[in-house]
This record gives sequence, C-alpha cells and structure tokens, in this order.
Amino acid sequence: MRTRLLSLPLGFVLLAFPLVGKAATPAAPNSTRVGLTGIHPWLQVGERVSAEVLVDGKAVTQFTYQAVSPGMKRQASASFTSPTHARQLELRGTLFDPQGKPQTFRRTWALRDVASYSAPLYDLSLPWIKRIQTFSQHADAGVRVSPEPAATAAAGLAALRKLEQRLKLKLPAPVFELARYRIEINNSSFLAASDIRTVTELLLKDWGYSEKGEHPLSRILSPTARARYDRSIAVFVEVGDGLGALAWDPAGVVADEPGLSYGDKRGALPGTPNTGVWFWLHQDTLSEWNLLLDRAQQPRSAEDALTNAVQRFAMGDIVTPAHDNELVIDSAHPNALLQFHFDRDKKPVPRLWLRSYDYHYSLY
Repeated sequence: MRTRLLSLPLGFVLLAFPLVGKAATPAAPNSTRVGLTGIHPWLQVGERVSAEVLVDGKAVTQFTYQAVSPGMKRQASASFTSPTHARQLELRGTLFDPQGKPQTFRRTWALRDVASYSAPLYDLSLPWIKRIQTFSQHADAGVRVSPEPAATAAAGLAALRKLEQRLKLKLPAPVFELARYRIEINNSSFLAASDIRTVTELLLKDWGYSEKGEHPLSRILSPTARARYDRSIAVFVEVGDGLGALAWDPAGVVADEPGLSYGDKRGALPGTPNTGVWFWLHQDTLSEWNLLLDRAQQPRSAEDALTNAVQRFAMGDIVTPAHDNELVIDSAHPNALLQFHFDRDKKPVPRLWLRSYDYHYSLY
C-alpha cells in the first residue's frame, strides 16, 4: 500500500464543513447478502499445492493449484461461504517444489471478522451516499461526510450539467451526489462538483503540468493516454505518495485493452453500452492506469467505483492483524480475497492474508 503523507500540494485545500461523527461502533451487518471468500495462491513458478480449508474443524473447501506464471491470479483457486461467527480457520496440505518433492504443512489462525464495520458499504438496500455516511459513523477510519446536502448543492448540480453540455456526455448518476455532499477520506477527497473536470484539465490546472517547457504533457503522455485523459472525468484525488485520481472514461474499454490479469490471460471486455469505464491513475505512471473491472473483466458500476475509494483508503487499519496468528476476514464483502503464500525463512510456512482492501488488490 502506498504511504500516506501529511503534506498537501500547493493549491490543494481541504474545506471545513459539518461532518458526520466518527464513532468506533460496529454497524449491524446486512444479513440478506451472502459473502464469499476466495483463496488466491501466490507461489514460485513450477510449484504445486494441494490443500484443504477447515473452519472450526469442518472442511469448507479444497483445491489444487500449480503456478505456471508469476504473481497472483484474479480468479480464486477455491471459494467458500464466508463464516460469520467462526472462531478459527485451519489450512493443511502439501507443497510440491518444481522437482516434485513434497512437504506437508498445517497451520491454524484465530479469526476476526470486520463485517460489523464494512457491512454498510455493501448494503444495497441503502442509497450509495447513505452507505458511505453509515460507514463513516461506525468506523473510525478517517472518512468524513457532510450530514446534510450542502447549501451549494444547486450550484454544484448546475456546474455538472454545464460540464455535460460542454463535453457532450451524460455523467453517471452517483456523480451528482458529489454536488450535494462533501466526502473526505484522510488526506484525500472526492472533488467538489465545481472542481470536477477532465483528467487533462486536472493535470494542467491543479497538478502543475504544462503544455510547454522542457517536459510538456504531450511528451509525457502516450497518444492513447492523452486521448483517454482528454475525454475522461476525474472525481476523486488521492494525496499521498504523489497524486492519484479516480476517473471515468465515457468511451469505455478500448479494443484489446489489457485488464488486471497478471497470470490470467483474458483481457478487459466491453460492458453495457454507454456506461463507460472507471479507472485509477497515478502521476508515477501517467501513461498507465488500473481499470475497475468485475470478475467477468467488464467495467464495474459507478457505485462500485466510488465505493472503491473508501475500500482503498479507509479500511487499512481496520483489517491489520493484531498478531501473527490472527486472520482477518470480512464476511460482508461479496468476494473477499485471501492471498495464500509461503514465508520461506527456513522451511515454508503457509500464510493467509486478507488483501481486499489494499492499494492494488482492492481492484480485484
């Protein structure tokens, strides 16, 4: 996860406004939705593993996986219904090295479920803004939301309509909530409606880039990146180890565009017509971006994309294990991701690690 710095760039101002209070009081989980937990192995190329997962002594899944490429695949090797009141999880099996030499392993973790905090994010019975407000009230996670629509809401809505007319597009409906409510996440924030603009305009007006000089934007960006940034709308700015942004491209997935596949061979696929595609960009790698795709490698919804900012930047402390033998799970997450790998100091020791809320793998 990227380190969050406290310093703000010149010209970046955090506005003061009445905020929904932050109480570390768990919310009642949404019991109408069944979450799944997936096991995602990350092994050395050529290794193979056969393993079984037990929750409170009862087998819930088993799997065999062989690493033919480096990294962790987006698709889980095995999934099971996320336990809601379990005390421990056991993982046991055999690891085979590239030459086929076996070594058995067995490890048990105490479970801690964070669903009581994250549940509002996934409660589809609530409007999107209410999910974020409820989360901010029940999790001491640095999320601050104005409790009522802002006095400037009408002006903000007018600014977004004007933006639509100027760029000849129709913004996703959840974006209009940003005209009504101010949302900050630690040092980062969703942009006020009057500040929502194209990515290119953000780079030139707010991030200090220029069309002239020794390093003009036209030379920094590839033609493909420049075309995407000219038409894409930035709605959230990350302030941390450099600057990043969440943006929406109304044109959607470009033909043959790669997805977040790593070991998976399937690339990004077009979604529903006229819905576009959301993506993250960062100034460290301006000509590259991370698309927000679902498990079918199609563009995720606008609500999912806006929620991802909270997943990415607000859940880190909540899901940090208290000790080496604690495994944090999230039974509220629709598709929680447990990375499975081996610590290799002397003999391989299995490790499970909830990655659903870290900087990159929250995209999975």
